[in-house]
Order: sequence, then C-alpha cells, then structure tokens
Amino acid sequence: MYKLQQWAAVQELYLKHQSIRSIARTLGISRNTVKKLIKMKEQPKYHRSKSSTKIDAYKDQMIEWRSAPNNFNGTRIFRELEKRGYTGSIGPVYRYLAIIDEDTEGHISSKATVRIETPPGDQAQFDWSEYEVPVAGVFTKVYCFSMILAASRKKVVCFSLKQDADAIYEAIQELFDQLGGVTLELLIDNPKALVEENDPKSEEEIKYNPYALLLAKHLSIELNACPCYWPRKKGKIERPFNYIEEQFIKGNSFASMEDLNTRGKKFVNEWCDDVHTTTKRIPNEVYAMEERAVLRPVPDKHFRIKELQKRIISPDLFISVDGSKYTVPAKYALKTMYFRVVYGFRIEIYDKNKKLVLTLEKSRDKGSE
Repeated sequence: MYKLQQWAAVQELYLKHQSIRSIARTLGISRNTVKKLIKMKEQPKYHRSKSSTKIDAYKDQMIEWRSAPNNFNGTRIFRELEKRGYTGSIGPVYRYLAIIDEDTEGHISSKATVRIETPPGDQAQFDWSEYEVPVAGVFTKVYCFSMILAASRKKVVCFSLKQDADAIYEAIQELFDQLGGVTLELLIDNPKALVEENDPKSEEEIKYNPYALLLAKHLSIELNACPCYWPRKKGKIERPFNYIEEQFIKGNSFASMEDLNTRGKKFVNEWCDDVHTTTKRIPNEVYAMEERAVLRPVPDKHFRIKELQKRIISPDLFISVDGSKYTVPAKYALKTMYFRVVYGFRIEIYDKNKKLVLTLEKSRDKGSE
C-alpha cells in the first residue's frame, strides 16, 4: 500500500510540471514508484483490519481528521468520536493513530506546517515586511526587518527606507548586534540579495549570492534558504508582522526614521515580556536564562559591500552628502572624514581611522542645509 501523503505529494509536484526524476529526488522515492503513483488518479485506500474493533466504523474519518489540513491531535479525535457514538476507550484510538502517522509521515500538503523546535543558539529566522507610515508628516513606505531566535522566540527589529542588498546585509548584522550574539544557522527567504537560485523544479543545489556567502563567513553562520513551493518553514518570523502592524504601526506617526526605530525596538522588546502563545513562556526570560549564554560572539566590525566615501569637512563645519549639507562638530573642521548612508536615511560618519564618530539623519530634500 502506497502512503496517502506520498501519493498526494507526487500528484501535486507532477501538476507543477516537475520531472519524474526531480519528484523522486525531492520525495526520496524511486522513479518507478513515482510513475506508478502518477498513474493512480485516485488516492490509495486504507484497508480495515479483519478483526472487528469498536473503531472500525470510524477509521476513514480518523484518517481525514489526522491528515492535513485538519491535523487533529489524539484527544480531539477521541472527543469527536464520542460525539459520533464511539463507546470504546482512548487506547485503541491512539494505537490506530500511530498506524496513520506511520503512513502519513511528512505532512507534505502545501497547507500543512510542521512545527520544528530547535535548541537554544541553533537557529535564528530573518525576514521583512513593508508598511506605509507617517514619517515627518509624510506617508512613507518603510521596511521592517525582523529576526527571531527560534528557541526562546526573542524578537528584534529595525526599520529602513530601502530593501536593497546593502540594507539587508546591514540589517542582519544589526539585529544580531541587538540579540547580543550569533546563532549557528540563519533561516532566510529567497531574495536576490541572498539567494540567486532555489528552484524546486531543478536538481541543482541552492545557489547563494556571493556577497551573502561572504557575509555568512564573516558571521561564521550557515545560511538556510527556505525551499520554494514547499511547506512553510519560517512561520516563527512571518507571524509577528501582522501583530506589529495592528498593535504598533496603525494609528501612530513618527517624527523621523530614527524615532520610528527607537519606538519600534522598544515596542517589540516589551512584547517579548508577554507570555508566548505557543511556548507558554516569556521570550525575554527564556532568552536571558537559556539562550543568551550559548550565542556566539558578533564580529566587532560589520561586513560591507561598498567602501566608505571620503569627504573633507569645510571650514564652516559642513559635510556634503548627496547634494545636501550637514553640520558637524567644530573639532572636525578641515579634517578628512569618511561616511556611508545606511538604510537610505542614516548617515554614519567615520574618522581618519574609520572609526564611527557621528550619526546623522539624511534629509529627503536635496540641497538642504
């Protein structure tokens, strides 16, 4: 008897025009098995045991409840069976569920999500979402970069005006800075800044962006790109974005991008003081007691794609950036300084030794002073 979910997986991938060889490799079965399952236009049926038991009349229904998208647990199934007239104990229910579980391992339905818990320090998940928010009186598209520690559920965020490679690489490093350490693995999505190719229809290995690999080497971390068109692996990082929008973004306005960042980070940190609905524990407490100590050190310097730009400070204490002038302290007059623009709004100014000495917010109007 072929496994029910195995048949469903083959049918799903075949409809997406994957080759027989690719399907066999993805699911870990032989090509002959794939061919046979493709020819089966109706799902495999389970055979009832010849020995009569009180659950015989309910087995087909139990399979439906146990399989995606329901995924009912044993207690729920037992209660539903009692409503339908089952008079036996819960023992036979669990024994038959064990048989179903063996035949439906994997839960490969595209609507199913199998929660995988990882030990402290093993994994962080990274993603972002965009919002429209009033900044300095103007509705502005901003990007909320977020990272969550998979074990403790400790979350951190930062906001940007850009979502290009520079912003993504900087955000990953800033968020690890906020967490006070680096995990062994970083679970990511598939933007071009991180992943060049991750096609489930191809048998090729995932092709990461060369700069992303340099960033991973700099952080001593392993990148793990989520497979496209496959069960959701990064639900921990995706779920917070709706909460952030509903509880923080809506109804608020911000004096500047720095104001948005300051208040956003404070909001998320306070949120981590609440009991997590899944773990039933407080993320900040779990982080402090169990995860912080096992994180690996964050490098002192950030990895950057572009070199810092050079400027000589004018006698009247201005530095020119993208057509606008910004005032700096008198001690920097006539000195050679370096700068870069981060997230499209933050100007970082460095001294001759390329040590960060000053941060300014970039004007939206060219030619301003």
